[in-house]
Amino acid sequence: MDRRQFLHGSLGAALVGPFVSALPAAQVTPIPRPAPVPPRKLILDVYSRSLHWMRSADDVAKATTEIVAGGVCPTVMAYPGHIDPARVGQQLPAFVKAVRSHGLSVTQVKGPAIADVTDAGAEAIIGAASQAGCTHYSLGGLTYDFAKPLPPQLEAIKLRLTRLVRLNEKHKMTLVYDTRPGATSIGGVVLDLLPVMKAFDPKLIGFHWDTGHKALHGDGMWETLMRMAGPYVASVGWRDRGWVQDLGLLGEGGPYAGPYPRVEPLVTQPDGSAIPGTPAAPGGTGRAGAANGAGGRAAGARAGGAPAGGGRGRAGGGEGEDGGGAPGRRGGGPAAGPANSAGAGSIDANNPLYRTRDGEMPKRPIGGKNAKGGGWSAPNVAMGTGIVDVPRVATVLAEIGFSGPSELQSEYAALGGAETGADKVNRDRQWIIGMLKRDVITVRKSFEMANCGVVI
Repeated sequence: MDRRQFLHGSLGAALVGPFVSALPAAQVTPIPRPAPVPPRKLILDVYSRSLHWMRSADDVAKATTEIVAGGVCPTVMAYPGHIDPARVGQQLPAFVKAVRSHGLSVTQVKGPAIADVTDAGAEAIIGAASQAGCTHYSLGGLTYDFAKPLPPQLEAIKLRLTRLVRLNEKHKMTLVYDTRPGATSIGGVVLDLLPVMKAFDPKLIGFHWDTGHKALHGDGMWETLMRMAGPYVASVGWRDRGWVQDLGLLGEGGPYAGPYPRVEPLVTQPDGSAIPGTPAAPGGTGRAGAANGAGGRAAGARAGGAPAGGGRGRAGGGEGEDGGGAPGRRGGGPAAGPANSAGAGSIDANNPLYRTRDGEMPKRPIGGKNAKGGGWSAPNVAMGTGIVDVPRVATVLAEIGFSGPSELQSEYAALGGAETGADKVNRDRQWIIGMLKRDVITVRKSFEMANCGVVI
């Protein structure tokens, strides 16, 4: 028997046990494990633009509590904004104090599209926000002029941002730059503006990361961009978007339901033109208005060049497919193309000869109209119902150490006008509050699903 077998056996235990029990307690006490680290908490604000139909700070705060959000991001903009930019010094402190009295946070404001320190009211807004205890304010997105070289435009932006950063140092504020979609949007692809921002302290300037806009970058490219931006992700706007295809249907309200008969059939003329007329009966020729001067008759062709009778699809007087004339010609006369060059059954809304009162098919695709970016759009949708991978966004935010403010960007067409910041809505209060609450819960539960050490 080896030593290990001896110690584990009953005889070994009986002999060794008294010695172990006699050892000092400190020698047998297990090493304590470190206490679990509580998850880091972020605050999700309600963007008060969604509550412009409520005018008092107390009403906004009560609604925010119902929505189960933790704070409010007030709008500093002309009516129906909650804070008048011309009176920001008086109205903002009072609004913030009232909201905080309900146990809610106010750390950021969204104002007019401040583009430079020289903009009217720029320092007044930044200063008032700082005095009210806020830490972040927004800068409206800027655009490129594609008719000019782009690098010099970025240099000009750097000068603007330098002046704003100096103002931020004075007031201890962080400027957040909106990442808007579109080819001309400066900073929309992040990598163009990021080198400019890296010249400054991320405590003074960064991106406002709009999850919906960023999700439009294909194949998860948003994650690469977010990781590249890292500490320069200063705030987050929670938005979801979904792809919708628009086929440009005429006269229909839904998917293509099959062809409808033309109201005004078109008949091809010997010279290739088309005029309204009556298609020929099977086996005959069609009436093409009056005689065409040369005495020729047009074959009774339906619009789109489909043969109207006896297999005749050309403008020959009696020629069939095996006739002696050249295809598409009447003897030696001019070409006689189809009545509708867009193809059988199609409509070209720009050509009255091809128009009908009903419409029977989608407009022909021109210039890639049925390709993403042409016939496709990406409208705002409720959180969790679109293309944004909310749990993955939560994970990446945790991994880059994000700790800034965020707000709900509920701007989908189901909120009775609240989505556009209207001061009057046409849906019940409880409907709107319920939809916004659903968005908050979706974001919160997505963080729980991610189990990333950060919660909302």
